[in-house]
Amino acid sequence: MPQQHQQQQGSKTLSRANSYYSQGGDENGSSSATGSTSAGFSSFFGGGKRKKSKNNITKTNSTFVAKITTHENLAKILANRTGEDVYLFWNTGRTFTWSDLGQKPNEPLSHISFSKAFPTSHDVNILTRSCDHLDVIIGFSTGDIMWFDPLCNKYFRLNKQAIIKDSAVAMIKWMPGSESQFMVAFHDGSILVMDKERDDTAFSVPVPPSDNVFHVTRPKHNKHNPVSHWQVSSKPITAFAFSPDLQHVAVVSMDGNLRIIDLRTERLLDTFSSYFGALKCVSWSPDGKYILTGGQDDLVTIWSFRDQKIVARCQGHQSYVTGVAFDPWRCDERNYRFGSVGEDAKLLLWDFSVGALHKPKAVSGHVFSSSLLCALGILRSYDHYYHDHGFSSLIRSGNGTNGVQIVRPPEPRSHVAMLQPMMSKNIHVEPLSGITFREDAIMTSDRRGHVRVWKRPPLIPQNP
Repeated sequence: MPQQHQQQQGSKTLSRANSYYSQGGDENGSSSATGSTSAGFSSFFGGGKRKKSKNNITKTNSTFVAKITTHENLAKILANRTGEDVYLFWNTGRTFTWSDLGQKPNEPLSHISFSKAFPTSHDVNILTRSCDHLDVIIGFSTGDIMWFDPLCNKYFRLNKQAIIKDSAVAMIKWMPGSESQFMVAFHDGSILVMDKERDDTAFSVPVPPSDNVFHVTRPKHNKHNPVSHWQVSSKPITAFAFSPDLQHVAVVSMDGNLRIIDLRTERLLDTFSSYFGALKCVSWSPDGKYILTGGQDDLVTIWSFRDQKIVARCQGHQSYVTGVAFDPWRCDERNYRFGSVGEDAKLLLWDFSVGALHKPKAVSGHVFSSSLLCALGILRSYDHYYHDHGFSSLIRSGNGTNGVQIVRPPEPRSHVAMLQPMMSKNIHVEPLSGITFREDAIMTSDRRGHVRVWKRPPLIPQNP
């Protein structure tokens, strides 16, 4: 059974164990950088300040929630917390768990079991966090979405009974700089922008003229969800990541493509194909110059966002790559450190410098340009289609012939530099699912729901 379907049907997996909250900063340990652009995103997507009525999850009669168990000393723990406390959230099987990394022994602060769906992804809003409020958004295998505040046990549901979208949630994240809007990717290849303060209403999407169309639909109303609908692929989306400047989103999917989308204009800018098979994970470098992907070709691939090309392939895993992340504390203007985990239960660390990459030997014979390959019909192309409540127009924007968006095919192995890991180690028994870097530790998670924190020594100051 394909892995995506195993996760949807509730095998013991951990899809987003590396999403956590620290009172002292964001998940990379630094203060949030999204606040400065909040006004820009609010003006683009709109949205009101109306607050929905919320339900108490400990007293709910909903059959969606089977049971919630809270720590017997939860009130005391919360009263004694400090700015150094780190909260950890993870979902595995039918459960969603909230824990404090500082608690010894590490007993969950709360543990929610669901009866009709499996949580598949979640995210914490760093922008709105406070000492008495946390916005957590959770996606489910049924397409349901839940807003949850673990500090007061309030919640409400969106896309209830699949009123908007009848497909499993693949990934969910808060929109950068927004207090209420979030982006959610589905197994049907679509992405929705939604607002937790809006009510849901039935929604139908016009059929795109072909499968090779990036199709954007924005309802004319501004009172109901969704805010916007993107049909990105005909195959399930597996992951997406926002660029550090909050201008773009990188999306990967089971069709093996990496797509770069402009968040403000909602336009597809570029599409790259994997060497083989589906792509499972994606991450941006701290400076926004490079993008990492990993997938079924057992490779980590480095892409140059600015140069619009592949930079290197990283060989070292012996099975699917399931998580990639840059280490912002080991990256500078010339050198980059990143990590990857996979179904081989290995953690690999890599050092990358463009100037030090091994250049492949020149290939004899003819090297065809992208424009010539497109003319020969070798490259696939994607059109842009924008739909706004009955008004539609074909928008051709891209880098190919006649403005048609080019899907860049994989470069031959002989044309691309190959990078080897600086460290490779088996660290779990089960296949790994995620990796996160903190200033003082590396966090990894596996599909059994085990989360491990690997302490690392402090950086040694370099002599000037």
